[in-house]
Amino acid sequence: MKQYRFKIKYEGDYSYSWGYAIYSAFLEGLKEESADGLHKCKLFNQYITPTEWIINTEKDYSFKDSYFLHKFDRNIILTEKNIENINEQHIADKYLISEPYKKKIRISFLTPTTFKKDGEHVLYPTIDLIMQSLTNKWNEWADEFVLEDMNWDNCKIFRYNLRSSLFHLKNARIQGFTGYVDILFWGSESMIRLANMVCNFAEFSGIGIKAALGMGGVRIE
Repeated sequence: MKQYRFKIKYEGDYSYSWGYAIYSAFLEGLKEESADGLHKCKLFNQYITPTEWIINTEKDYSFKDSYFLHKFDRNIILTEKNIENINEQHIADKYLISEPYKKKIRISFLTPTTFKKDGEHVLYPTIDLIMQSLTNKWNEWADEFVLEDMNWDNCKIFRYNLRSSLFHLKNARIQGFTGYVDILFWGSESMIRLANMVCNFAEFSGIGIKAALGMGGVRIE
């Protein structure tokens, strides 16, 4: 997988919902076969913050110097570019073997995030929803280190600072949240390391629904 990070320049006020608009502009700039291939990726997501546009993808793509967001009448200029390559073995080695593990992790929701439960959007992130989403996203991508029958009973949210946030799609508004949650882990080292792995993978997979459209962008600390 590649993670592209572009520094961006623009005029006017920033909006979370630029994520969907720049996704649409990006698709318009691709050749038809490349756009079709994007939808067939096991994992693709992107989101935009006030200073960066981040894209996680298994494919190689060419990018324009700028993207015009028609809905917002904004031109987003891409400046500095950084590319990070990761693979499953590298992540597994880092978090399961070589790196010190953490018993406390902060997940910062940089763009509006939500989950679907019983057909409804969830306004508050429970530990079960967070860990199940991250496990599912890891398993969708992983080939060797698939996590089967995981029961995350070794963690809890012990601090949070959240606020409701709207994300605008073409014909809908999705109620989500931004802010952060602090998660505490306990139990065996092996279970904590597995939790560390899926949590840190969130920076490449996103979390929750509509991650390809700009929701669920996170930073892990």
